[in-house]
Amino acid sequence: MKEFPPTCDGLGAMLAASGVRIGADQVVTLWRYHQLLRERNADADLTRLHAFGTMVSLHYADCMLAAQLVADLLPARVVDIGAGAGFPGIPLQIARPDLTVLLCEMRARRADFLREAVAVCGLGSEVVHETLRQDSDLAAGGVITRALEKVGATLQRVARIVPAGGVAIFLKGPNCQPEIDEAASTQARGWRLERDVAYAIPMTSHRRRVLVYRRQTDPGDVGQRRHRAVDSAHNAEFKAWLELLTGRGVRDHGLALVSGAKLVREAIAELGHLCHAVLVPRGLERLPVEVPPDVAVVELAPALHKQLDVAGTRGPLAVVRAARPAACAELPDGPTLAIAFQDPENVGAVLRTAAALGVGDAILLQEAASPYHPKAVRAGGLAAWRMRLWRGDGLAEFARRVPPGRLVTLSAEGTPLPQFVFPEAFVLLPGVEGPGLPADLRAGAAAVPMVEGHESLNGATATALALYEWATREQRRPAALEQPGG
Repeated sequence: MKEFPPTCDGLGAMLAASGVRIGADQVVTLWRYHQLLRERNADADLTRLHAFGTMVSLHYADCMLAAQLVADLLPARVVDIGAGAGFPGIPLQIARPDLTVLLCEMRARRADFLREAVAVCGLGSEVVHETLRQDSDLAAGGVITRALEKVGATLQRVARIVPAGGVAIFLKGPNCQPEIDEAASTQARGWRLERDVAYAIPMTSHRRRVLVYRRQTDPGDVGQRRHRAVDSAHNAEFKAWLELLTGRGVRDHGLALVSGAKLVREAIAELGHLCHAVLVPRGLERLPVEVPPDVAVVELAPALHKQLDVAGTRGPLAVVRAARPAACAELPDGPTLAIAFQDPENVGAVLRTAAALGVGDAILLQEAASPYHPKAVRAGGLAAWRMRLWRGDGLAEFARRVPPGRLVTLSAEGTPLPQFVFPEAFVLLPGVEGPGLPADLRAGAAAVPMVEGHESLNGATATALALYEWATREQRRPAALEQPGG
């Protein structure tokens, strides 16, 4: 290596000989930084390189050369991950004063040195004393790093920091191809390798590579889709979501909470136009399915998500619009289910059964629990959104309004189901859990045959059996219920 004097002029001459293009004022600034680095090195353990020529080539020239090779891709605000003594962030900031470089360093002594260096050199950099995690809330157009962590691990770490279209820049050694191959398989959806430039540091035997990854639009990535985060139980939106755990809250807000991995996937895919928001626990990396662009993705603090996730799924929750059923002025033409169940699980169960067996309409009587209560949705899936729902009177009043010959009730005193004749267009009214039906509605009812000694079944179960009996007769037999050769 050619010898250059350890002076400011020697620094400028050596950088010029290495192909680094900076002005005289920038050389002076870098010389200040170099002197401070030498002065503080013993106390802060900043670098193991001590010879002037080695420091200039392997620290300053390397960082600035790499920056020149990707100058057209550098964002206006960039985070140096694991800045340490300031590489590559401080040489980059000196070479490109038009940028804002955030120097992110977890070790306190080095963070203190970086603050001093920024002040002494009059740089526009910001120092961030923290460990960069997946949930870090730094705003920047990209990141740059000369740390030793593998490429794939860093890409995963910065997924929530780098926006779609942003970049992650790596200053690596020449033998990093295995890392590139690994990142291609593990981070393929979220990143694209846009530039891979091999270069040599002049006047040395060292060879290097600079890699630039471009952040792709990935609809399933929580980091790219997150609209906002909620950390306080006093947040107005969170309070409203908490009220959705009750039937009254559902009615007041016109919204319902959907939970469970399969059910949330179905809700987003099928009811995307009705989705108000998707609530995810902090730390979740991927959404279960592509979320429409106009649907907010809100990240909740773990304790808040746990309060809403009463089923303990630990996954996303969908907030879906739940329209208030219209008043039933006239009975639907086809088979109809009238529900007076007060247990939301029973309401959900009978809706699910009715929808599966071909009943398209359900009338919710005044006694009925909300079909959008979380327990009803867990039991019934999306049946409340798939069926036509109507609002009816109280059980007794509703029964009186049904035209003669159309009302079908269930009671142990009635005709056994195998012999019962269903009207062409009927309204099935199971009654209320416990009390069942008023005495005057039990005459002419259908009965589920049971062994002696058993008086009744769960209302939702009895309803399912009655609808199954109806569905399996004549041409009403659904294709899914046909037996081979039947």
